[in-house]
Amino acid sequence: MMKKKILSYLILLLFCYCQNDQFTEELYFRLKTEILPIEGGTIALEDGLYKSSTVRTIHAKPNEGWIFDRWEGIISGFNNPTDIIFYGDHDIRAVFVRDTFGIRTLAGGKGKGIEMNQFNYPTGIAVDKDENLYVSDMNNHRIQKWLKGSTVGITIAGGNDYGSESNQLNKPGKIVLDGLESIYIADTENHRVQKWYKGATEGETVAGGNGPGDNLYQLNTPYGIALDKDGFLYISEIENHRVIRWNPNTKQGKVVAGGNGLGSESNQLTHPMGIVLDDDKNLYIADTYNHRVQLWTPGAIEGVTILNFNDIEFESINYFSGITIDKNKKLYLSDYENRRIIEFDLIDRRMEIVAGGNNDGSAANQLSHPFQIISKTDDFILIADAKNNRIQKWKLN
Repeated sequence: MMKKKILSYLILLLFCYCQNDQFTEELYFRLKTEILPIEGGTIALEDGLYKSSTVRTIHAKPNEGWIFDRWEGIISGFNNPTDIIFYGDHDIRAVFVRDTFGIRTLAGGKGKGIEMNQFNYPTGIAVDKDENLYVSDMNNHRIQKWLKGSTVGITIAGGNDYGSESNQLNKPGKIVLDGLESIYIADTENHRVQKWYKGATEGETVAGGNGPGDNLYQLNTPYGIALDKDGFLYISEIENHRVIRWNPNTKQGKVVAGGNGLGSESNQLTHPMGIVLDDDKNLYIADTYNHRVQLWTPGAIEGVTILNFNDIEFESINYFSGITIDKNKKLYLSDYENRRIIEFDLIDRRMEIVAGGNNDGSAANQLSHPFQIISKTDDFILIADAKNNRIQKWKLN
């Protein structure tokens, strides 16, 4: 009887050893990718062997003039980037097509919501050197990063409900990037500007944060934001009717435009929103409720009106909310209530509608509450089409 017990015990030990050896042996599976056509783009995950159960993110990056169309093979569909789990060998194909569209949705457009492919009133946009897109998703209290060619975003700031903790935002407005891809956020309802370093899980207050007020150490409803080449921030304050310049290393700012109460005199602003700097630090302001664009040169004590509703050839301006300038001295202005983008040539003072202006709607040629525009090339502008919860790319004629 004892011998049988010992034999059974030895057999059990041998079985356990074999099972343990089987499971400790590492299994690897092959990844093989293909790009169609080969000139369409690249895939940001190398071919090779990957350990069993490993999760990897695969990202199709289109080349200039191309857009990602779909995945084929072991994965299919349109989510880009997407995760794959190695339970076997993977053959994956990324299919690209020529970008021949004059108007295209770059991000969102899937209705209002909290999912990673949705927005809830996007109002600010920025683009980095690799053409990745950053979006201020106002009513979701977060900043999303959309990798070039992607169909879903990644939350890189906020997204922890609204609030005033260092990992929260409250109705963020415009955003701007520095050369290290740190992002500065006009945290509007928290009356502060937050800086989130690349990869950070919380932000650092670099301007305001002392409650709403008109002291130089306070902000009141900051909305527009710009960054000059010396690292100074320029911040438009809707309720203080001013633009303030702030060195992020100091405790207070300096008024550089407005700040003389609400009004329409040359030294006043009324609820200014969008701002932009040119290479000479000239400051262009969307003086929203005065229905005009003001130019304030460095050190000026009053602004010069370069465009107002009396200048428009087609219809009256309603409210300018966003403004940008390109290298050819052309301003692009979001005429918020008229659902259109206006191009204004500062040299020959020529104006034309270059996007929208086809009534309110969600069709490809329509806009609804366009807030911010940016110009990255001579050929395209990007538009935060807020009420349509999408970012649009429009080809210029």
